[in-house]
Amino acid sequence: MGSIFSFVAMIIFFVILAVFIVTMVRGGAESYHRSTVPPANAQAKATSKRTETPPAESKIKGDLHYVTFTIDDGKEIELLVSPNEYENVVFDVDGELYYQGTRFLSFEPKKIL
Repeated sequence: MGSIFSFVAMIIFFVILAVFIVTMVRGGAESYHRSTVPPANAQAKATSKRTETPPAESKIKGDLHYVTFTIDDGKEIELLVSPNEYENVVFDVDGELYYQGTRFLSFEPKKIL
């Protein structure tokens, strides 16, 4: 009886270990892919923004701020931005959006002469 329990415990341990390793490898591969995507830029317009509060048990402290941009080809892209950028973005103003995959780099509104 004791050896069966030991065997089952060992299998559970290895399954948990395998899930942990797969999760870590997948996260690392995703991060690597995002960082190797070349930076891009496009004419865009900020069309909406939202704030999300993470669950209390989350390791993330503070709110997350997202801005949705409509790119000149009609495609929408939602990017996580800093609180400062979130406050500075104005709706319906054309400008140049710089991003890398899903990472926001900057948004420069067109200057009106």
